[in-house]
Amino acid sequence: MDSVKKKIFLVRHGTTAFNETGLLQGRIDNPLSPSGREEVSLLAEKLKSEPIGVIFSSPLKRAIETAELINEFHRVPVRIIDQFVEIDMGEWDGVSFAAIQERDIDFFRRWAADPKIPVPGGESFTQVCRRVKPGIRKVLASSEENVLITAHATVNRAILGNLLQMSPSVARRFRVQNAALSKLLMHENSGISRIVVDAWNDTSHLGVRA
Repeated sequence: MDSVKKKIFLVRHGTTAFNETGLLQGRIDNPLSPSGREEVSLLAEKLKSEPIGVIFSSPLKRAIETAELINEFHRVPVRIIDQFVEIDMGEWDGVSFAAIQERDIDFFRRWAADPKIPVPGGESFTQVCRRVKPGIRKVLASSEENVLITAHATVNRAILGNLLQMSPSVARRFRVQNAALSKLLMHENSGISRIVVDAWNDTSHLGVRA
């Protein structure tokens, strides 16, 4: 009989000042903005009755703050997963997409079309998909049935792509908004496990803010 072995709540951090001003944000370690904290508080309220047993977080401040706000209702361990750090944006960190396109539109188009092309001085999406794998294994190895991950837009796409065995070119297309909630269910039947997407990029808790 098919049964749910594990439920994974996948969360993108709340808004930061860079998100509000349209600047790219990779390894720059920004905290949540006041609006971002408000968003995550609304998400925490939505999740407060869920029996979350452990939280796994990116090492960046915005993800850790998101985890801590949600954890106010749960008081469970928060474990840092270094592999869930956001994509290294290299020379693009702190720059707007408009400025990048103005600088070199041909390269930008090639980068947007090919997940194997890295950001100048940084990572490609394919590299992110590869490096999150050890972190995913840690999550799946947890004895807790209900786990929560707080990470980033690019990383959450990479996690989804790995769990569903999608190519990076497909996984890269999924929208991930700030403070969005996704739910992935690990079903097991006769010893065979499979991942089912129960919800993706849910921002209903934000109301008109979404």
